[in-house]
Amino acid sequence: MNTILIAHLFVADGKRLRRIAVQDIRYLKAAGDYTVIYLDKGEFISSSGIGCIEQKLDPSRFMRVHRSFIVNLEHIDTCHRDIGRLYLMMDNGQKIGVGKRYMHQIRSLIL
Repeated sequence: MNTILIAHLFVADGKRLRRIAVQDIRYLKAAGDYTVIYLDKGEFISSSGIGCIEQKLDPSRFMRVHRSFIVNLEHIDTCHRDIGRLYLMMDNGQKIGVGKRYMHQIRSLIL
């Protein structure tokens, strides 16, 4: 089955659907059956689950780093270890823990 990667998503914004560019997404966070999409200019809630959205995102640009988080690789500022855990610091100051299951993916980015 071929998946079509998209350049834009439509998310609910009150009674309207707002088009957002996928490249503007900093990271996504699972919130139960919903997903919070974080952008430079605020956040939106999608009624789609994070797994559903993940299938539509370009894997060369977005990476699942935790069962609750997908990050845009362009917005990672630093990585650091603390007591056996790895954390990503996003360029907006958000700290995201990397799940053990996803550690190998982050290691593939380290030279």
